Amino acid sequence: MTELTNFERVKIQMEYVVPLIKDLQALLGEDTINDALKRRARESEVSIDSGKQPDFSRMTDGAKMFAEGGALEYDIIASGSDQFDMNVNGCQYAEMMEELGGRGFGHLLVCNRDFAAAKRIGMTLTRTQTRMEGADYCDFRYRPARRG
Repeated sequence: MTELTNFERVKIQMEYVVPLIKDLQALLGEDTINDALKRRARESEVSIDSGKQPDFSRMTDGAKMFAEGGALEYDIIASGSDQFDMNVNGCQYAEMMEELGGRGFGHLLVCNRDFAAAKRIGMTLTRTQTRMEGADYCDFRYRPARRG
């Protein structure tokens, strides 16, 4: 059996979730549903206490996993023992959400997962823009999470 890429798994999820979110937005209002998605992301991130020491040496392989199958085009800007910075210049995740009609809330479903994922591995992610939201590139900046 062939392993699915991360992009393929996310696409299967979004093919189900996007129409559901759009239906809920129509019934309850776009702001109400988008606020609920934001709140859910924050709550899931707060509940994580990995206690892990960050291992920045694995970040290049992690980026390759998310980019597998051409899902991302990216440049690694800096990589060291206490940082990993990359810019994503091409994003099939954003294109997929556009095709599904969910680009306007795609960052809430797809991109915001990155913050909890970083926390799980003992890192903090700072990002000021995403392709999903219309920027030319996503700016990923990973640093060790502060303890205590």
